[in-house]
Amino acid sequence: MRGSATYLLQRLVQVPLVLVVVTMIVFALVHVTPGDPIQIMLGMETSPQAVEALRQQYNLDKPLPEQYAIWVANAVRGNLGSSIRQHVPVTQMIAERFPISLRLAAVAMLFALLIAIPAGIFSALWRNTWLDYALTGLSIGGLSIPNFALALLLIYAFAIKFDWFPITGIGSAVTSEGGLWGAVGPYILPAVALGVQQTAIVTRMLRSNLLDVLTQDYVRTAHAKGLSDRKVIVGHALKNAIIPVVTVVAIQFGYLVGTTITIEFIFAIPGLGSALLEAVVNRDFPVIQGFTLLMAAFFIVANLVADLLYTIIDPRINYA
Repeated sequence: MRGSATYLLQRLVQVPLVLVVVTMIVFALVHVTPGDPIQIMLGMETSPQAVEALRQQYNLDKPLPEQYAIWVANAVRGNLGSSIRQHVPVTQMIAERFPISLRLAAVAMLFALLIAIPAGIFSALWRNTWLDYALTGLSIGGLSIPNFALALLLIYAFAIKFDWFPITGIGSAVTSEGGLWGAVGPYILPAVALGVQQTAIVTRMLRSNLLDVLTQDYVRTAHAKGLSDRKVIVGHALKNAIIPVVTVVAIQFGYLVGTTITIEFIFAIPGLGSALLEAVVNRDFPVIQGFTLLMAAFFIVANLVADLLYTIIDPRINYA
């Protein structure tokens, strides 16, 4: 326990440094790319005086290092600035949109785990059988098809042809007024479109890890002691095989939260991805910087939680 606490403290100390590096890179990239957000917002026929006044309001008239210093100082106090395009505080946009993207990513990952864990186990236990070949083929297909293409196929088949699921509705009043189905239905197609690739990744990794663990001496010893196959697999093999999978799930979950742009665009979901896409198109610097900071922080926390889960899954792991 003491080793875990020390490790947690060391990781927390590293967090500010990582965030500074990430924000510096993003800040530099968004400012050196062509395009003036003020000119884009006001139009080309606006007077130079109006453009200059708005540039001063958003500190865009200052040197780049000074702009970054001002932004960091404000961010430390919880002020991420306001959207140049929408004139809304970035923190308010995050509060409205982050829960939507988080729920979508959670549903997608839940869908992936419910299918991938049994599929990975069956594929390893029945290695080189028709079931293993079928699951391998499905995994390759899941990795090969882009999520936006899968989303369009799902919409055509299950929303247009059969009319089983709604195409839109996440984050709208529809989800709160339509009962349980109104709350759950709009998540199904986008969650499947996002989760199929994660299903394939987790399935292949769990299969590979489990095949390796099943050849270890302690598994053969457990069989020799007369333990049932179920106890050997669940109590010994799976517990060790799933540890690397935890890291992959944490990384992919952080990836899902921050990179759902195409799915949010296709299904008209008002999440982080759609807002970030709009901000990039309009050169809305405060939104890009604020959202990137949030995604980086979330990704770091997800990996930290994964490391701490190791000690819960296998108490023999000690970070001392």
